[in-house]
Amino acid sequence: MEKRYIDNDIRGQRSEYPDKIGEFRRETILSFTPEAAEKYHQLTSSQKTFIDRELDDLKFNQDTTINKKVNAKLDQAIVFERNDHEIIITDIVAQPTRDSQEYRRAQIRMDRQNH
Repeated sequence: MEKRYIDNDIRGQRSEYPDKIGEFRRETILSFTPEAAEKYHQLTSSQKTFIDRELDDLKFNQDTTINKKVNAKLDQAIVFERNDHEIIITDIVAQPTRDSQEYRRAQIRMDRQNH
C-alpha cells in the first residue's frame, strides 16, 4: 500500500467546527495520496478556499454514494475514496490559473495601472 499523509500534515491543524462538535465523527480520518498532496501544495490561495471548504465538509457528510466533489464554475474537483473510518483524497483537479489567458490579461491590467 502506498504512503498516505493525514490532513494535519498537509493543511495544518484545522478547526473542528466548534458549533458542530456533537455531529463530528472523530474517528473519521482525512488522508491524502502523495500525488494529491503535491497538487494541493501547487494551488493558489484562492483555489485552496474551495478545496479547504470541501475537505472540511467531507468530514461531516455521511453520503457514501459520492466519490467526487465538483465546482464547475471554478473548474475544480476533489476525487476521493471512502473506507470505514477514512476518507482518502486521491486527486485534486484544478486548472493552473497562472497559465490561463485571463490571468495574463489581469497581469497586463495591473502593470498598466501601476505605471
